[in-house]
Amino acid sequence: MTAVERPRRELATFSRSAATSLLTTALDFGTLVGLTELAGVNYVVATWIGTIVGSLANFAVNKMWAFDARGVPALPAMARFVAVQAGASGLHTGGVWLLTRFAGLPYPISKLVVAAIVYLAWNYPLNRWFVFPAGGVRATSRPHARRRLGPVRGRAGTRAGRPSRPGSDDPRGSG
Repeated sequence: MTAVERPRRELATFSRSAATSLLTTALDFGTLVGLTELAGVNYVVATWIGTIVGSLANFAVNKMWAFDARGVPALPAMARFVAVQAGASGLHTGGVWLLTRFAGLPYPISKLVVAAIVYLAWNYPLNRWFVFPAGGVRATSRPHARRRLGPVRGRAGTRAGRPSRPGSDDPRGSG
């Protein structure tokens, strides 16, 4: 990859991630407002539930599209993602509470401010470099290295660079 291609690729990855974040933040925000306004759930609890709803969609879209990490094994990535999202949920919940309680902002405004800060300072960097570390660089071209069966062969008649021994027990013949 050339010096010109790398920034373009990073910008494309960031743009896809930002689009994913907007979609999943809409799910998160809709859950928050719906639970608070329609179901009477406390805004702090509704914030936490909203982050969970948004994060479920976020993992799938990030893995398959934003970070192009189809070749990254799902279970280890999900474990890393859960750790990142637990931190993000705490930051969202605490941030909304602090801005609403002490800055006097309405909870929807608090949520939008906190969502932007958490995305830029926490979610994107950790998803890009920790959850989907090979994503964005075409990890799918060779997801699994092939295993070699048997001893490593060097030149003809040798095994790992050593001359073959006459009368060896090796059923494959040369050594």
